[in-house]
Amino acid sequence: MWCLDFTLSYPLNDEMGKLCHAFEKMKDCLSKNNETMFRQFAEQRRLNAAFSHDLRTPLTLLKGHATMLLSFIPKGLVSQEEILDEISVMSKNISRLEKYVNAMTNLYRLEDIDIPRQQITFHSLIDNFNNTAEALCYDKHFSITASGDNITLFINLDTVMQIYENLLSNSIRYAKSDIAISVVIENNNLVISVSDDGCGFKNIEIEKATLPFYKSSKDISTEHLGLGLNISKILSERHGGNIQIANNKAGGACVTVKINCNES
Repeated sequence: MWCLDFTLSYPLNDEMGKLCHAFEKMKDCLSKNNETMFRQFAEQRRLNAAFSHDLRTPLTLLKGHATMLLSFIPKGLVSQEEILDEISVMSKNISRLEKYVNAMTNLYRLEDIDIPRQQITFHSLIDNFNNTAEALCYDKHFSITASGDNITLFINLDTVMQIYENLLSNSIRYAKSDIAISVVIENNNLVISVSDDGCGFKNIEIEKATLPFYKSSKDISTEHLGLGLNISKILSERHGGNIQIANNKAGGACVTVKINCNES
């Protein structure tokens, strides 16, 4: 990576001064590009490491079951029923591998997909949010608080809905009974907060919750891949926003996403 930690200055506003000013602008642009490339490279390394780690367990299990069958079947030491049980376990681990591979493929695509913006009114978006919550929160109580005039938003609805569904699904997984959804417009940003009355995030989870394939201790034994918040982070940043992980004062989790809703 090039070292661009220097400043080129010239006191006069003549041709040389203009040239130096243009060079400074070009240097700043190169510096930002370098920082972006470095972040992308670091993120790629983290993604590959997480993917390799999560593949290891199902592969180890497959190897163990296959070794056992290859050893015991020729000796007649396993019954037909035991063989079918082993094959069933192996099939489940193959399905896990397929899920991880498909998830990895989809993550790579997120960096390149086009996110065109369409017009939608604020009230129409809230209707979409409410319908989705009614469908997903069938065993939880939810409330939606919306604050904003019925202005026209310029967003990619599919992207925003995917982010919203990820936040909502995450809260449903941990909420005891109640989920609170807040939607406001602030400084040309659509701000979506989803809170729950669960046990909240541990400090280490606040730091790592948006990493790819990250699972808390509560999720280790589940089929949950640990990608929802990571995908929401990528999509919100692609949409000119960000994601924040925190806890409520009462102790439950709160995830907030800001999404730019300007026309350009």
